[in-house]
Amino acid sequence: MLHNTFYPAEDGNTETIVLLHGFGGNSRIWKYQLPLLSKHYNVLTIDLPSHNEGNLQLSQLEVSLDAISREILAVCDQYSIRHAIFMGVSLGTIFVKYIQAFYPEYVDFGILVGAVATVNALLYGCAHLFSKIGDKLPFAAIYHVFSWIIMPGKRNEESRSIFRKCAIALNKKEFRLYMHIFNQAFRFSKVFEKEHHPENIYISGKLDSCFLRRTVREAKSTCGRMIRMASCGHVCNIVQKERFNELMLKVLDRDFTVPG
Repeated sequence: MLHNTFYPAEDGNTETIVLLHGFGGNSRIWKYQLPLLSKHYNVLTIDLPSHNEGNLQLSQLEVSLDAISREILAVCDQYSIRHAIFMGVSLGTIFVKYIQAFYPEYVDFGILVGAVATVNALLYGCAHLFSKIGDKLPFAAIYHVFSWIIMPGKRNEESRSIFRKCAIALNKKEFRLYMHIFNQAFRFSKVFEKEHHPENIYISGKLDSCFLRRTVREAKSTCGRMIRMASCGHVCNIVQKERFNELMLKVLDRDFTVPG
């Protein structure tokens, strides 16, 4: 079973939030949100395959979005969680959307932070190339380049640092297999764009050069709500943690007066 941690709500509330991190990270990336969330919600953090020491490896599974999603739901079943709010960041948003599309009974609504939608030819080509030769390259150097592409510049330095420290649990074999997952994710996003999910909330940084334009399109076509954060790149919950936490609490309170 995937590595996970359950935090019971301090106030006894029965609502649950499931948190899914991004590629190369682990549940540590939610460290600025956990103290706030656990005051009023049960919180379940789940580490994706190959992330965190001693965790289930992607190479032990069928390399597919569905196989990983079923492992996530197996953890939910362990805690008798049958319906929850799902919040993901980056790659984690793909699994929120996939579960919503194919196992909708589990999802109240999704909060999609730095969502991964369809991508341009350059990113698609990089993922395809690394899916072929990713295990033949020095992993540390490749992940360094990968993290800079997704989170460029000085303002994303803390995000890159956290993700690179977390990525120690990965290796070049698992990296290559995850490139297959990214390729599936990009294709799935084209399908997801045709569905309506008006309850979903997208929170992206205005400086997210990789995904913002197509995420805005996805939010519009699926009838979701789009919130764009100023002076912020891909990983909003770290780069602008105070502002993100304010927005997160308003979204959870169903306060939609925040600017879109």
